Amino acid sequence: MEKQKKGAKPTVGSLNLPIGFRFRPTDEELLVHYLSRKIFSMPLPALIIPEILDVFVSFPSDLPAGDLRENRYFFSKANGDINSKGCSRLISGKDCSGYWKAVGQGQLIVVPISGSAVSEQQQQRLLLGMKKALRFYQTTRSECLRTRWIMHQYSLVTISSSDQNVNMMQVGDWSVFRIYQKKLLISKNLRTKSNGFAEQCNIKTNTRKRPFNEVLKDKEVPI
Repeated sequence: MEKQKKGAKPTVGSLNLPIGFRFRPTDEELLVHYLSRKIFSMPLPALIIPEILDVFVSFPSDLPAGDLRENRYFFSKANGDINSKGCSRLISGKDCSGYWKAVGQGQLIVVPISGSAVSEQQQQRLLLGMKKALRFYQTTRSECLRTRWIMHQYSLVTISSSDQNVNMMQVGDWSVFRIYQKKLLISKNLRTKSNGFAEQCNIKTNTRKRPFNEVLKDKEVPI
């Protein structure tokens, strides 16, 4: 992330950045410069990530701070009470309900230890934390819909070993969450057919600018 303008005062959830700049930290930067500092009560680089008591009790579109089309970040101590099937507790709404469901087993975030005079394959690595992915499902009386809402939960972890077992433990109560909507990719075949139909009707069009709700056949970007 670029440095903040001199003299600008940051507020929670926003920064005075030049037009076009975005807050897009890497996984390593989130863990080292934000989450670890939050846990150990150290000054943060910027007051841009707000605190949410529990990110699992609201629909993702109802969470505060930021543009719904952009990545949104939150500090929270909630764990979602994930059950054995990988699902969080149910969120009740007026017309529908929803829940978060874990995707995969999680990903360890490690960084190489600098200064090691060994090859890249033999280089020692430092464990920073764990990244878990969850997808939001919306339910009604008749169906359950898989939405495009994705949440990444970042936690600091440490490894403790005993005589027989190696256990992974979370450091501190805070986690940082990134919430966003997966983008859709228009299939190549659909774009070709659409252009051919437009040529027959003498219509000038650009399928790249078509709204998502007009796409008849789409493919999701990987999480």
